Order: sequence, then C-alpha cells, then structure tokens
Amino acid sequence: MTKTLLFYDEQFPYEGARPTKEWLEQLDDTIEVVGANQLEEALTDPSYSSYVHLHGPYFPKKAWPRLLAFFKKGKGLLHIGGAPFRNPVHLSEQGEWKIERAQTAYHRQLQIHEVLPVDPAPIVKLQADKKIPLLDGKEQLFSVEPTHNLILHVTKHKDRPEENGSSGPMDAHIYPLLKGMSKDEREVAAPAVLLENTKGDFAGGRWIMINQTIAESFWQKGGLEALMEWSDFVKKAVTEIWVKPNYAMYQPGDRATITIQIEEIRKQSANWQFELVVTKETEVVWTGRETITATDDLQFLQVPIDVAIEKGQYLIECLATSESGEKRIFTQGFWGNDPHLLQEGTVMEAGRDYFMKDGRPFPIVGQTYMTSDVARKFIFMPNVAVWDQDMATMKEAGINLIRTGLWTGWRHQMFIDGHPSEDVLRAIDAFLLTAKKYDIEVTFNFFAFTPIAYEGENPYLDPRSVKAQKRFIRALVARHANTTNVQWDLINEPSMFDPNRIFQGPRSAHDRFEHTAFVEWLEERHVSISALQERWDTTTEELPDFASVSLPEQEEINFDIEDMKQPKKGLRWLDYTLFTMDMHNKWAKELSDTIKSLNPKQLVTVGQDEAMYSQRPTPFFYQEVVDYTTVHSWWLMDQLVWDGIFTKTPYKPNLIQETGMMYVETADSKAKRSEEELRNILERKYAYSFSTGGAGAVQWLWNTNFYMDNTNESNIGALRADGTQKPEADVSYDFGRFIGAIRDLFDERQLEDVAVIFPYSNDFSNRKFAFDATTALTRVLAYQMNVPFRAMGEYHLEALEEQPAKLVIVPSAHNFSKEAREKIVNYVKVSGATLLWTGPIGLDAYWEHSQPLTDELGDYHLSNVVREELLTIDGDEYPVSFGDRRIGEINKEVVLGQKDGSLIEVQLGEGTLLWSPLPVELNERTDVLTDLYRKALKHAAVEEDLRWIEGGNLPGIYGRKLSFRDGYLYTFVSEFVKDTTIKIQDAATEQVYQFTLKKERSVLFATDKQGRVKASYRDQNIMI
Repeated sequence: MTKTLLFYDEQFPYEGARPTKEWLEQLDDTIEVVGANQLEEALTDPSYSSYVHLHGPYFPKKAWPRLLAFFKKGKGLLHIGGAPFRNPVHLSEQGEWKIERAQTAYHRQLQIHEVLPVDPAPIVKLQADKKIPLLDGKEQLFSVEPTHNLILHVTKHKDRPEENGSSGPMDAHIYPLLKGMSKDEREVAAPAVLLENTKGDFAGGRWIMINQTIAESFWQKGGLEALMEWSDFVKKAVTEIWVKPNYAMYQPGDRATITIQIEEIRKQSANWQFELVVTKETEVVWTGRETITATDDLQFLQVPIDVAIEKGQYLIECLATSESGEKRIFTQGFWGNDPHLLQEGTVMEAGRDYFMKDGRPFPIVGQTYMTSDVARKFIFMPNVAVWDQDMATMKEAGINLIRTGLWTGWRHQMFIDGHPSEDVLRAIDAFLLTAKKYDIEVTFNFFAFTPIAYEGENPYLDPRSVKAQKRFIRALVARHANTTNVQWDLINEPSMFDPNRIFQGPRSAHDRFEHTAFVEWLEERHVSISALQERWDTTTEELPDFASVSLPEQEEINFDIEDMKQPKKGLRWLDYTLFTMDMHNKWAKELSDTIKSLNPKQLVTVGQDEAMYSQRPTPFFYQEVVDYTTVHSWWLMDQLVWDGIFTKTPYKPNLIQETGMMYVETADSKAKRSEEELRNILERKYAYSFSTGGAGAVQWLWNTNFYMDNTNESNIGALRADGTQKPEADVSYDFGRFIGAIRDLFDERQLEDVAVIFPYSNDFSNRKFAFDATTALTRVLAYQMNVPFRAMGEYHLEALEEQPAKLVIVPSAHNFSKEAREKIVNYVKVSGATLLWTGPIGLDAYWEHSQPLTDELGDYHLSNVVREELLTIDGDEYPVSFGDRRIGEINKEVVLGQKDGSLIEVQLGEGTLLWSPLPVELNERTDVLTDLYRKALKHAAVEEDLRWIEGGNLPGIYGRKLSFRDGYLYTFVSEFVKDTTIKIQDAATEQVYQFTLKKERSVLFATDKQGRVKASYRDQNIMI
C-alpha cells in the first residue's frame, strides 16, 4: 500500500488558519505527518507516492533537493496556501526559522516560471469545474481570497527546430478546479488548479495547487476529508486520455468515427468506461458506451458513429469513469460541411480608412486565436467544441475578428509539394464554419518570418519555392473562394531573405536567384554602370560592370562614424534595402494574384511588426500589393502614436493587427508588471490604435501559449494558462461594447491638415536618423501640443495632390531623394501650402551635396554642428543642443550671408518654405521644436480641433478628436502619474466637456454633429 507524506510543522512559517493537532490526528493511516526536521529523510522513503504541502510559499530550503527528486519520480503533489515554493526557509544560528525573500529559482525547477498575484476584487463567488469535478460540492471550503496565476514553462524543446515560430512538446496540462466568477459570470481567477505531467522530467505527476490561503472554515466544513480525497487523487498518477473524431469536418452523408486513446503514464492498469453522446443543435443523435483497460502502453479504440452526417455542427460529450470512481468529461466536435452558411452575407471590403461589412462600417476589435487546449497545434489537433466555447465567449465580449493561421508546421499541411493534407484542410474548414456560426471575421495567416522554401534556394525569389507556396495557398483558398468571413494574410512579420537571420534587417541568402534579381534591378534603376560607380563610390576596377555586383553583408557596411578600422563602403546599402522592398512586393503580388484569381473580392494583407525602424518590408512600400496594411505594436512602448501614424498609408486601411505586452523582468528575475498594469498598457494601445486613424486593434493573444520554448509567450494572453480571464480581457469587452455601439460613426473621416514625410532614403541608408527624428517630432507635436497629423512616405507622394495638406514637414532627413524633394516643392508652389524642412536640404539619396533652390535660398554649404547651437525664430534665440555622439553624426547647412542658425522663410510659388538649417528633431531640447511647430502651424493656418481649458499643459496627457460625416470620436490617454481633470472645448460645436482621466487609463466618447454624447468607453461620465 502506498502512502502520502504530509508536511506540517507548528513552528514553521505558515499563512492562513492552521490545522489543530486534533484535526491532524483524524487523518487515516495512509497519511503520515512529518515536521521540518524530518522531511528531508522522509522523502527518501519509496513507500510515499504523494506529498501534501500545507505551508504555502514556505518550505525547508535544506529539503529542496529531495523534494525535487521526489517530484521527478512522477509522484503526486497537493499544495495548499498561496504561491508554491516561493520562499525558502532555513534555520538561523539561533535555531529560529528564517524566511528568505521571495524567489523564482525553486518553482522554476518545477516548470513554473513565475507566479503573479491575482486581485480577488472582481470575484463574487467560487465555482467548481464540471469537467474535472474534484471540487464539485466543496466550494464552501473556500472564501474569496487573493490568489495567484502560474506562468508555466513546460515546453523546453521545439517540434521543428528550424522554424522560429515552432511549438513544442506538450509535457504538461493545466486545468482550473475552482474558478472565481465575476458578477457577469466571467471566469476571472482559478484559486485551485490541476497540473498533469504527461511527459518529461515529471511524467506521471499529478499536482493539485491551491494557490490561496485557507481560513478556519476550511477545517471546520470538511477540509480534512477533502484533503484525504485529494491526496488519494494525486497519488494515482496521470492517465492521459484523448477523445477525437477522425476529421473535424465531414461531407453530408459521411459517417464519423471517434477515436479514444488512453495511456497510464506510470506502470499501472485500470479499467475505464466511456459514455459518449453526440448532439446536433442540442438534439441527441447518437449514444454509445465503451470500456478500455488502460495500461502504460498507449491504447486506441475506434468507435464508428452510425449516423449519416447532415450539414451543421455536431458536439461530442464523453464521460470517462475509472474503476476507482474518478470522473472526467471530454468534449469534442465536428462539422457537416455547410457551404451555404459560409457564403451568407458579403465579404469584408476595404475603404480608405476603415473596413465595411454587409453595407456598414466595420471597425475591428479583434483577437489572435490558436485555442486554449493545444495552442499552435490547433489545426493539426482540432477540437471543434473548444473552438465553439471560446468563440462564443469572444462573441459575447464584442470581438468581431480573429486572426489565426500557421506560424509553424507547414510541412504538416503539405508535406510533399503539391500534395496537401486533407485532414488539415478539413480542420481549417471546420474552424471557419465555427467562426461563421458566431459571425466572426477570420484573417488566416499562411507563412511566418520567411515563407517555406520547400526544395528551393531562396524563399522569395526561387521560382520553385514560389510555385510551391502558390500550390500551398491555392489548396486552401480554392475551398473557400466563396466564403464570406475570411481574408488572407500572406506572411507574418517578414524578413528578407535569409531564413536563419530574421528580424535583422536585410540579410542576403547569397543564391543565384537573388544575385540575378539584384543585378537586373540595379540596371533598371541606374541604367549605366558609370552612374552606379559614382553613386556607390567605386572604381572601374572594383565594379567593371553590373554582373560584378556582389550581395552585401551588414558587416561590410560602415553604419557608424567610428566604424573605420577597416575600409568599408556603405552607399550601396540604400539600393540593397530598396531592392528587398521591391522583391518582397514582387513575391507578395504573385501570391496575392493566386488568391485574387479565385475571388478578387477577398482581402489580402501582410502582417508586419514595427519593421519601419529595422529596414524590413514596411507598409508604405508593400501597400501597393495588398488591400490593407498592418502594424504589430509590441516593443516601442513610448512610440505608440508613431506606430499608428507612420504605418497608415493614404489610400488603404491600417490595422493594428497584433498588439500586446512583452514580458519584462526585474533584476531579480521577477515579473516587472502586475496584471492590472498590463491591462492599462493594453487599453492605451487600443485607444491609440483608433486615435491615429487605424481601422481597429487585434490583441495577441486570446489564450496564453505555453507550449513553446519561450517564456515571453508563456506570459502573453488575455487568458491565463489555466483558462481564466486576466484583467486585460476587460479591454476586449469594454472596447467591444463601445466600438460596437458606435460602429456606424466610422465613415468619411476628415483628414489631418498636417502631413509629415517619412525620409526613407535616410532610413534605408548606412547612417539612419529617420526613426529618431520622426519619433521626436511625434512626441512634441502629437503629445505635448496635441496636434494631429498624418504621414506619407518619401517614395510614395502620389496622394499629396489628391489629399492636400496645409502644412508639410520633412524632419531632419539629411539624405533625401531628389525626385521626392522636387515633388514636394512643386506641390507647395502650386497648392499654396507651407513646407517646414529641418536639417540639410541639399543632400540627395546617396549623400551627394548640391544646392537646390539657390534662387530662393542663395549660396549654402554643408557643415558640422557644434554642441550648442542657436536657432532664431522671429528674433528670438532658442538653444539647440546636440549631445553625446550627435556632434559627430549629423550635419547642418550654413547659408552665406545669413546669421548661423536662423529660421529662413521664403516664398515657393504660391506657398512658403520654412527652413531650419539645423536638424532640430535630433537635438536634446523640445522648447525649440514646440515654438518652431507653432510658427509653422500658424503660418499654414492650421486650426485647432480642441481648446484645452484644463489638463492640456500636463505631461503625458494625450487628446485627439476624429471628425466623421455624422459625428466625432474623442480619445484621451494618460501616461501621467495621477488622476487628472480634463476640460476641453470643441472648436466646431463650441461644446465644453469635462471628465476625470485616471492615471494610466483612457477615456473615449462619441458625439453627434451637434456635440451630444452618444456613447462613452466603459460608460464613463462625460459632463457637458
């Protein structure tokens, strides 16, 4: 007979209500209680098959090696009392127990990376899980207390080591045994969870973790009996059971088969009975009963369902009961194909700024979704019942779009080029049918980082690779050519070209296809080899002809002023980066054309991250081959407005397609942010998504994905690993309600009067300042001055005439395309607009200096800056400070006969040029920027949308008004340290609004054209 070892010591640290000696004496003889001094030795006794820990976070430090060894034998654990194994305790020299500080090192050895506090405030009741009813009827043992969220890191390997997005082995599974329910019946905490270790170091171990303290009532209301029951449960070790249909989708008339597979992870055997019920729209259509003897060898049983399948959704419920009385409920499902359902309604359409669906504006409140049970394996291990439950919850939250697809495992969909897997395609069919049931739009992503090359040499340029990718795509799209709730994302976060060096900017694959394409591209751009030699600063011997061009490596380029120990030449980097943009577009167009040949109305996009500052495919370039652009606002926490503005192109919607919070740690390896702080950050990201003219926001991720060897992923998600909702899930519910209520407002948005040109020649060069310049401008103009603006790309200025701006700004560009400069100047001459140009105006794309506009500006030359410069604006001198390395990095221009650093104002035809020869956006001071922009705005007659009566002078307070045909949307965001009263007047309606903007939170509200408030985010009080 196996026994249970229970650790309890009256002298050892403890939180909550202690058990009395009399209670402990009532334990049966299979449970032995030991104190701290006896624990280490007792753990070596092989007769113990489970361990009960009553001291919550506290454990004897000396016993830890034996504890870890005990768990690695696959033995059971019942933990009660708070965060598990968080505080080691040792005996001091005086013989007293000393609690060490909270640490992560110990529970990380149990594959628990971090333990985050969970605020119990939203919990109104506790409810036991019905699928594993271990705590059913025992809710009265617990009171609502602070509890914890276990951040798991159970996957330590990759399924496909060569793929960056690969998932890994599912070594453990977590289930909520007791859930904290909110007043609106949302599952917001799991004070008790079950961890079942099926593989790896702890295989076989069942761990129940009650992650809150227990009160006196626990012991008074039957806690002792429950403790004995639970210890017996974890003693039995894991039985791994899967119930699944052979396909996730069948054709009408087919008959399904259900497979049950079962394995005892430890060497033991047990009889299990399975009661199966299949329903269609709540009507029972089939029942069955099977018995299997489970052993430590994997057993399979196929159960044919003798029912002719009709179109529609079928759900499977399986009650599994062991001979010892253990019960579990498994749910699954499948679809009878229903093309008519998939074809109902109309496809999503893309306007200039927003989407339309079924004749109405369709602003996006979305989620990335890859299921709660198997994460990225969901297409290969489909579960229609899980999808159905999750999508029902998302629909209730107001989520109207899911982004999903393949980030890994492409060979599983098409192992052999041209021969797709039918079971995988049917799983995708079922996924789209489930989404359609809830009227949820789906963006399906095909590839990630670089597309799979199959047997080709270059994933983008080898015709063999591209042809295989088109077959891959067509296999799925052809099945859904008439489906109305799907659009296609060609690739997630693309990098060019080398699959082994993603996220590093342009990286050559050094293959024949890339070399040939680069040579042809250079010939078309430069025409003559002598022009290329001059622009690249090469001799005729170094570059005798185009064919002699080599593919560059970053290590060969002088990116820094101090990179001069070995001779390097960097002027070619601009061409190579521009080449990669064009090659990405060529590739994307080929794949898009494949989709459009099947249905030209289905939308196609590319899902890109914050690549604008890393010389990777960026929206202003790839917008010409997609229906809408995207940005994934992850790392640039201080540049969220910049993220939205500089990825919004003039003619197509821009969707914040992934947004969330990366995990960050303190110096002592703990989570730096609380769950509430994460919610506030996500809320701000959503608010900025809409305020910058974006078409909506999609969070990454609904379910936390802990089946990757990546602890960052283990922390990200609206739902915890245990399936309960974090506070950040509130953002989906709150924005879902608000945006859903005002969706018809998003029509005919009025464009901003200010346009800022992103200087791509500089950004793609070997000395890039564009990111620093444009983010400095954004911080001052959008945040400090609350002046809205839009962006255009240097190489994409076609919209200037059709979407005229009163003020055009080119911020500290340095090198700039001569053709683009001429377009801007001509626009100003004809339109009467004002052009504010800061920094050198005479450097072309290849850093060659000339003197354009000499008739207007006179003679001027390039010069170095000094540490402390002055800019004179209307007779007032402003300090301009270039600190640190800026002194050596940047240039100014000096005009002959002009006072050094004076703002120059000249007529350009009907318009005006305001020129600061100093690159002021690259200086350390913001006062000069504020006054410079204020002068430019006044000169251009840019009128203010909002008059700030109170709160506008505070740092970190952002406010913006969007104007539509039928009303207005106001967005206010706090990055300020305290709650603030905001009072503003609308310049158009003259209506005054007052409200409280909580620190780190957001306020949004919508009005009609008369200024009457129609709705507010989170129903906040907006006083008029």
